[in-house]
Amino acid sequence: MLDTKYAYALGRIRVLETRLLDAGKIDRMVEAKTAAEALKILSESEYAPHLANLENENQFEQVLAAERSRIYKLLRSMLPETGLVDMFARQFDYHNLKVLLKAQKLGEKHYELLVPDVGNIPLDELLLAVKSGDFQSLPPRMRRAAESCLADFHPQLVDIRLDVALYKDYAALAKKYRSRFLREYFTYLADLINIKTFIRIMRLKHSADFLAEALLPAGELDLTVLSDSSEPLAALTEHLAKSRYARIVQEGVKHYRETGTLTRYEKLADNFLLQHLKQAKYVVLGPEPVIAYLLAKENEIKIIRIIMVGKINRLPTEEIRERLRDVYV
Repeated sequence: MLDTKYAYALGRIRVLETRLLDAGKIDRMVEAKTAAEALKILSESEYAPHLANLENENQFEQVLAAERSRIYKLLRSMLPETGLVDMFARQFDYHNLKVLLKAQKLGEKHYELLVPDVGNIPLDELLLAVKSGDFQSLPPRMRRAAESCLADFHPQLVDIRLDVALYKDYAALAKKYRSRFLREYFTYLADLINIKTFIRIMRLKHSADFLAEALLPAGELDLTVLSDSSEPLAALTEHLAKSRYARIVQEGVKHYRETGTLTRYEKLADNFLLQHLKQAKYVVLGPEPVIAYLLAKENEIKIIRIIMVGKINRLPTEEIRERLRDVYV
């Protein structure tokens, strides 16, 4: 059945899609001689209002944060209920909780890493919960994960336990919307993150038990069966040779062996997810175009960040271009 409650939002989404940065504008930013020139090109887009009071190009993250906040507010205002946007905003609640827990236990107050004005839980509420050690005001799964982190604190375990809780939330929420598109997206995302996690854990020679705890629950792949392999990367490539992720893993592992980085893998994984999102272009009614637009905007923000970091660090144009993701439009 067609979900007509998203009809109004869908009309506006189709307009917003035309304002996403296209390949031509991205290419101009890449070809810009300096970071300042790249930002000047960005001022020809929806990002222009955020650039007005920017002191210098090194503050570009303020622009990206302001645009993300604007988009989340806009989508919440145009939907009949905010649950769909709140689902994706949940990641920022978990991110902020990670930052605050580590600040509390390690005394390293990196509050610049916090993401304000996007998540569902006000920062003041999260800060009070962490300072008091009372997490009763938080959603049940987040509360239990936070309590577990404090009871057995380790910075790495904070990331693992909160990520696992987040993806359990995603799986539960995807069922609520009964959307195959959404369910498949979270499955693919969890699988691709788990593959990257497997590679990193095998490099560090952590135990099979540590791997089992670190893998996200929303994926379909069972990578624990490969943990005892004497050649884990070869075993991974062979294990997934006939899967939907075969090319991503083959090329990503090859590049990882050559460079020791996962940049190629991460790019291919992001492009794979973007291809899935592009199916929403053909949906007449339903939540899929809203989801796709929001995630396309996050992809756009990532592209801008890659370009700006490259320009500020004076990387060669081709090196920047090699790291870029595909665009939605």
